[in-house]
Amino acid sequence: MFNTVNRDNTHAIKWELYRDKNLLPMWVADMDIASPSAITDALVKRVSHPIYGYTHPWPSLNQSVVNWCKSQYDWSIEADWIVWMPGVVPSFNLACLLYGKGGRVIVQTPNYPPLLAAAERQGCTAVNIPSLFDQNRWQLDWATLEQELAHPDCHLLILCNPMNPLGALLSADDLEKIAQLCQAHEVIYCSDEIHCDLILDGSQHVPAGSIEALAERSITLMAASKTFNIAGLGCSFAIIPDKKLRSAWQQRMTDLIPHPNFLGYIGAEIAFSECQQWHQDLLVHLKQNQQRIEQALQPLDGLIYRPQSATFLAWIESTADDQPIAQHFIKAGIMPSEGKFFGNSNHARLNFGTGAETLDKALGLLTDYWPERHGN
Repeated sequence: MFNTVNRDNTHAIKWELYRDKNLLPMWVADMDIASPSAITDALVKRVSHPIYGYTHPWPSLNQSVVNWCKSQYDWSIEADWIVWMPGVVPSFNLACLLYGKGGRVIVQTPNYPPLLAAAERQGCTAVNIPSLFDQNRWQLDWATLEQELAHPDCHLLILCNPMNPLGALLSADDLEKIAQLCQAHEVIYCSDEIHCDLILDGSQHVPAGSIEALAERSITLMAASKTFNIAGLGCSFAIIPDKKLRSAWQQRMTDLIPHPNFLGYIGAEIAFSECQQWHQDLLVHLKQNQQRIEQALQPLDGLIYRPQSATFLAWIESTADDQPIAQHFIKAGIMPSEGKFFGNSNHARLNFGTGAETLDKALGLLTDYWPERHGN
């Protein structure tokens, strides 16, 4: 069911960028498996109508998000809290532009490149908060976070939850701490939760806006794109419970941020209303892939992989301070995401959102190469 699909002649960035280098692509965060057939059927049906004009969200689309939030997170939201966006990247850039006030914007590291770059691109100063490995999971550096939130020129906190590339998930207790700190220092919290439906260990995702103390100062960013492999359709949404924050957001995006692709709307509605079983089956497949990586890397000297709760992304650490392991992956015939783009040049991110046969091929290449790495 979740075999690798040949993506030739689809202009897929993941496969085309390094095609001439003969590298197995395991970098950019989309999957090599087919999207749910219900989504494909709905898109084909709509495309058969020959007019592709302007389309705004409709009631059943919004209701699908309301129902999903209730069933998946036990979060009761109102339909008018939803603001549709063309992606989470323009969304957190808009947050920096709107709420950063040209001041200090806190971002955790490591993190994926667009989020690391957003504050500076919108005229703010990025303040990086490191992640620490403690009690078997990656956590925020709470002491540094509290110190930086107290800075008088700090107005915005942006976190990725689940974390990309680490895969860690913030707990309800973590979010309560964040809520208290944001309240105390009057800081807005923007939470990128695009991977929140890819929880592999049965943990419960807690959306930022579901924390009562954050309801008046949070923007929760979500999408069907990563979970249902429809990122190319360009559709996401911000959930903003506070009317004042939401109104400012909508006004600022006018004529600046385009509406999502109407096919993205369709994909999202079908994903959230008809693809629950596919979703559950996907989680089983991804968990098995995660275990494959853990088992294959364990005997390889110089590499550390600490599986976390979520995502189809593995953060592979090097034990040598001067050893950028991405270069060894490339020599082995695999293209990972290089750690330098995430804030640590020695480590690498590996995308395991693919068929088992492709992952096994990649792990075989790495295992065969690794004993010879010092001679290459």
